Amino acid sequence: MLNRPTHCVFISLLALAISSCGGDARVKPNEPASTVKSDAAAATKTSTATQDPQTLITLAQQKKSPERETLILQAAEIYLAQNKLDKARNLIGELGTNQSSDSVFVKSSQLSADLALKDGNADRARRILTNTRLEQQLKALEPAQEAALRELRAQAFERNGQLHESIAERINASALLTDQQAANINQDVLWQTLMNIPLNELQANAMKGSGGITQGWYSLAALSKNNTQDISAQLASLTQWQKQWRTHPAASNLPKDLRALQGINTSQPKKIALLLPLQGRLTEAGETVSDGFFAAYYQHIGTTNLPSVRKYDSSKDSIAAYQQAVNDGADFIIGPIDKDNVNAISRLTSLQVPLLSLNYPDQQPAQPLANFYQFGLAVEDEARQVARQGIQDGYKRALIVSTAQEISERSAQAFAAEWQKLGGTLVGKSNFASQDKFSESFRHLMLLDESQARATLLQQQLGTKLEFQPRRRADVNMIFMAVTPDQGRQIKPTLVFQYANSIPVYATSSIYSGDADAIKNEDLNGVIFNTLPWVFDSNNPTKQTIAQNTRVAAVYGRLHALGADAFHLYSRLAQLKQAPQMRIYGATGSLQLLPDGRIEREQMWARFNEGLAEPLATVVDTSNQEASE
Repeated sequence: MLNRPTHCVFISLLALAISSCGGDARVKPNEPASTVKSDAAAATKTSTATQDPQTLITLAQQKKSPERETLILQAAEIYLAQNKLDKARNLIGELGTNQSSDSVFVKSSQLSADLALKDGNADRARRILTNTRLEQQLKALEPAQEAALRELRAQAFERNGQLHESIAERINASALLTDQQAANINQDVLWQTLMNIPLNELQANAMKGSGGITQGWYSLAALSKNNTQDISAQLASLTQWQKQWRTHPAASNLPKDLRALQGINTSQPKKIALLLPLQGRLTEAGETVSDGFFAAYYQHIGTTNLPSVRKYDSSKDSIAAYQQAVNDGADFIIGPIDKDNVNAISRLTSLQVPLLSLNYPDQQPAQPLANFYQFGLAVEDEARQVARQGIQDGYKRALIVSTAQEISERSAQAFAAEWQKLGGTLVGKSNFASQDKFSESFRHLMLLDESQARATLLQQQLGTKLEFQPRRRADVNMIFMAVTPDQGRQIKPTLVFQYANSIPVYATSSIYSGDADAIKNEDLNGVIFNTLPWVFDSNNPTKQTIAQNTRVAAVYGRLHALGADAFHLYSRLAQLKQAPQMRIYGATGSLQLLPDGRIEREQMWARFNEGLAEPLATVVDTSNQEASE
């Protein structure tokens, strides 16, 4: 999925840039002028009233069609820009556009789709924007308005999981944009959308076509997304692409991550130190991370610039181990993995040699510590991603189910903070201790007791027994579970029993242990959760190497993936710093470097179906189904 906060910023900037472009009355070569343009020209001759929407509405009452509708739509557009959605909705709803002029119909469709997207109803926006009448008008519109409509279509397709259709719209829009800022933003969002398509799909689409712009984009995206390969090999592929696609729009304006790639190959570490626990209670965890790292390392034997690696014991004093590695000539250090040692490292005033920790400190340094990078399997990252996805899917009111365990509480708190930051409302929180207690507390939280009390009172007043089914509260439209598989298998049936089976349930990777047991996991059917790509990537050569040489429980797969991605990250940190929106598509998720040195993960999505966890290419917007009918 797209990196949502950044993606939204790009979209807002692009909308602003497009709206600032003046109308262009050009007709495309070899295409007849449409009545759309004559209608649009007539509409622009209306009085230049003040930009107060109420004044426009008053003026509209004095005009005849189509000027009246044009002024009302201008007022609605201002309300949309001010985020006064209900006022915009009322104005648009008052217009009967089926029999209206083409210009009024097009503008009304544009504003209605924009409103639907702001409401989180991407399916309705898509249906508005793919209306046959509108599509027949598209290519005859002024370039600025066509670009604005294609921008909305791109958003609607992307939010509905139709990424290839979204890409096609952005490629079409790129030929219409004359403002350089708008063109650059459109290309950035196009690139981010391409990066959300699985590598195998990119590679398949790169083989289709006969050398057109679209095929060139897919070819370049496949080259870029395969960024866990050797840097020299990727650079060679980029050079070959530039020779083959000399006239492609990206040839003279490469995406930032590929521009950054060209400057990092000569400054790679020569000696790496691994700070891992070689004794004590975390020995097994340290060995598992080490196995993942070296499995990835040996996949690159024979490539250029492969560093030497030496392990140091961090079980007692990580700072002393760090200093010893520096004294021995290490120019990059990976580890430690336990929080106490990472906390100790984070309190240092300086780091002579760059260090990538494999966990996060309890508190970030007051000022970012130079050369200190942090990467780990933080439950907080996963919970924040669930919150972003829920908001994207159109849900506004969530309920949290968690336990007294520290990791569950951390996950719940991270979800709550992100959810509220994004404008969502927390309806309540239910703690799971046992199935009986949870059933009782959840029943109370869903107001089923009140529903039962009302029915009892009514029966007493009527003096007769009524057929009755309790009604739960209707203002909860999403449930977030921060629980283990065993706990989830008790909670999900309780939700069904308490009449909440229609509420979408989301969870983090903690809900799935990796065991493909359809009978045991049947009670989790329908639960959507984010998880490591490693879990489903049976073709990963690093994973295959580990499977052939080790015999460990599925739960340790997470630490293998952590070690593998630590190897992939060390050589790419300079590139990530130069291209802040870039992501590494690794075994633990898509990885992005934040300004404070943290590596943030976004995982893939999966859903339980007939007891089996199945990967989802994307989470399709299923919100507001009633409103969209």
